[in-house]
Amino acid sequence: MADIPKGAKVFNVVRANMNEVYMNTLPSATEDNIQAISNILFNDAYQPMLNEFVSNLINRIGLTIVRNKSFDNPLKIFKKGSVPLGTDIQDIYENPANAEEYEYSNTAMAKLLTITDPDTHVAYYRRNRKDMYTKTITREGLQGAFVSWDKFEEYISSITTSLYSGNYIDEFEYTKALVDGAYDNNKVIVEKVDAVTDETTAKAFIKKARALYSKLKFPSTQYNAYSKFSGAKGTIKTWTNEDRVVLITTSDILAEVDVDVLARAFNIDNTKFLGRVIEVDQFANPEIQAVICDESWLQIYDNLFRFDEFYNARVMAWNEYLHVWGTYAICPFANAVVLATELPKPASNVSISTNPIDIDIQGGLTPQDITITLTPQDATTDVDFTSSNELVFTVSKKSNTSVTVTPVAVGSASLDVKTDNGLKSSATVNVTNSGE
Repeated sequence: MADIPKGAKVFNVVRANMNEVYMNTLPSATEDNIQAISNILFNDAYQPMLNEFVSNLINRIGLTIVRNKSFDNPLKIFKKGSVPLGTDIQDIYENPANAEEYEYSNTAMAKLLTITDPDTHVAYYRRNRKDMYTKTITREGLQGAFVSWDKFEEYISSITTSLYSGNYIDEFEYTKALVDGAYDNNKVIVEKVDAVTDETTAKAFIKKARALYSKLKFPSTQYNAYSKFSGAKGTIKTWTNEDRVVLITTSDILAEVDVDVLARAFNIDNTKFLGRVIEVDQFANPEIQAVICDESWLQIYDNLFRFDEFYNARVMAWNEYLHVWGTYAICPFANAVVLATELPKPASNVSISTNPIDIDIQGGLTPQDITITLTPQDATTDVDFTSSNELVFTVSKKSNTSVTVTPVAVGSASLDVKTDNGLKSSATVNVTNSGE
């Protein structure tokens, strides 16, 4: 028997997932019976059957038929799996034990029952992505696709490709943003290199990458940024096995660097090496040339990935919803070194220019602009401002270094400032009415 078109195969898979009554009503697809199937499926008497058909078509079949057509996220190697329950993930690291000198004495014998506390460190990753993607399937559009099996497959593929590609593209961008965020907020080890623009700088880049590749294999406290995180206690001594080292770099860098030379520098067979070098288009911060890291440095989990749909009888259309929730974080225990043309600028101070802030509302509830000082000026990428009591005053952000305070009523409250890298400051706001 001749092979039937792909669209007909897709239809038959959908049909096989429908209930037995509908299966007995709808014939299996063949090369030339699409019109007969269309006449049954779009008969108004069979609207419940059409609803089930559309539901199975997108929810169960969509991913299968578009897997090879949707955007392939090159950074998917860092996805660690699915965590459907809860919002937090706990990561525990135990430092290697320290040696003690052997001693044969009564004192040593007395230590037999003493307790040696473990050197345990804990990090938590919280769900921070809740996205939704939506597309509409119209009855008219679906019916129009039933003119041929090729048109049918093309119509369904275009819708599901759009949904899945939208998610995969965002996963790619969110993962790159982890690297940018770690660099911008001084949460990763950074080594300075020249921008790779020619053969000389390319050779220097290869030499630096090779040295780091070798060093990450040995137990060390130098290449993880645990001490840079708030709540860190002490340091972490860790290492990375060769088969877990990953190099993420840009297309521009790889255009200048001979991959064969890079593979030889890493002493890895070229075919295996290509799987450990991940090419991205660019980072948001052009100073970042590459990052060499343990693959556990980027922690990415799926919390929820599901389809929902709603049939709108008013317009005879099905709204398809793809919900994607996830957790995106960096592991403070893992080795990672960013190669950048500039070292990050750590914030050393944040303060409010006036403290206390006195506002007299005798003449009315006039807003007042307040200046915030950051040292250095561009030390952080985001600053949050809050009022401890919005019944006294409210606050609205103008920029990272300027905020508008609007008085509400007589009283005192605190204007609190927090940077994205953990620095805090506050000032007392006194709202008075000298006319009272």
